[in-house]
Amino acid sequence: MTLQIDISKGWTEAIIDNDCEFSKFEKVASVLKAKLNIVFTEQINDLITYYLDFTYSNSNLCLYYNIYLGVSIFPKLFKDAPPMDNENVITVTNKLMSLLEDFNWIPFDNSKTIGTKGSEGGKIIEDLENIDGARITLEKDCGNIPFAVTLGIYGLMFHTHFDSDLDNAHIFIKNSKSKINKIFEMYHLSEEKRTALWKTKHGKLIEELAEMTNA
Repeated sequence: MTLQIDISKGWTEAIIDNDCEFSKFEKVASVLKAKLNIVFTEQINDLITYYLDFTYSNSNLCLYYNIYLGVSIFPKLFKDAPPMDNENVITVTNKLMSLLEDFNWIPFDNSKTIGTKGSEGGKIIEDLENIDGARITLEKDCGNIPFAVTLGIYGLMFHTHFDSDLDNAHIFIKNSKSKINKIFEMYHLSEEKRTALWKTKHGKLIEELAEMTNA
């Protein structure tokens, strides 16, 4: 999940996810309400589009979803929005993206594994679990390898990524969490609605996650 900022229309639109199911929109709305105390003041929707208006730091903004365009936030007044509204689009979305990245991720086994020996022979320094069924573990001093990141989606895949730099290892973990979150979001769609296109997207995400570990 990489934030995209579009200013081509004359206002700032923060594109949270340009290819997602309606459940992602519901998740974003839930996080905004629960974590940032956002109150949605008006809702407009039809069969393919949803608008939820809200106020953030005195700016009138809108959370938007379209089945073809995904989820985004933009100022309610569009081109007539004052500069502060456009700035607040970016501010609130940056906070949201951070919250979404950590959504459903908790310390594995209440952090009891920290300091113990990991599967790659190093010392575990970070160990996270997604409550939907995944785990990411960071080890240091793995023989001749400074850092190792093991990641797995239970019952589906397991891979290891090696790195010589701690900052790069953290970037890999951040990107992996985002990709795993995206995979789990797909499972919100009931099995009877999972079309051939769904299976193609799901397979591509798994493939991209596996390729990340080999990079």
